[in-house]
Amino acid sequence: MEAKKRSFLAIFRKNTCMKTNQKQCIFCGHTKLYKVSSTQFRCSTCKRTFSHAKHAQEQAILECFIDNNSAYECATLLGLNYLTVTKQYQKLRLMLIAHSETLYTEHTETFSQYDEYYFLPTCKRGKPKYIFDAIGILGMLYGKRIYTLLLPDQFAHLKNLEENAIEKETYARYLNQHKVAHYESFENALVDFWYFLENWMDHFKGVKKENFIYYLKEAEFKFNYDKEEQRLILEKMLVIKYV
Repeated sequence: MEAKKRSFLAIFRKNTCMKTNQKQCIFCGHTKLYKVSSTQFRCSTCKRTFSHAKHAQEQAILECFIDNNSAYECATLLGLNYLTVTKQYQKLRLMLIAHSETLYTEHTETFSQYDEYYFLPTCKRGKPKYIFDAIGILGMLYGKRIYTLLLPDQFAHLKNLEENAIEKETYARYLNQHKVAHYESFENALVDFWYFLENWMDHFKGVKKENFIYYLKEAEFKFNYDKEEQRLILEKMLVIKYV
């Protein structure tokens, strides 16, 4: 951990120094800038205002995000405020939801396989009494990439029943026998994604149900793209956010 921290700090300081000393626009690359404050510059060509130091910080946080560091780990590695990192992580996850929805719109007619899946954290997995805490997900496959949808909570009307109520047992059996699924082959990316999601979510040591969608879409994105592809997509989206 200490070696990793030193490595990230070195990269962060180097990037901050480079970005602060650069005399060019972070958006269009032109060098004709004028100062608008002690930390901000405005490009005379594209007319955008920016801070080299803030941009370097966001790039360092982005690297942590791509490297699967939690917000706490990122803050520790870079010596930044935890809330600062959390806000940036949340911004990135909101961007991933938008990216996912765009792809869904473009590929609505091309989904070839789908599968219904119920997610439970490791501590509850395999224990029948927790089955109604599961989060329903519909996974769809286009090419070798995944798109996911959260299903409505089908268990709300059962959660207040006694643990051994016959309705619970009956519904649990029904779920096992009536999953929505269409596979052309059992060797496909959907099966791989469910394993990836379970292992990846374990890293976070518990996620509130209302926040699950953000982590699901992050997992979807990181399953679909390698790290270099992730970096290119997110950097492009960050630039668009500035406009």
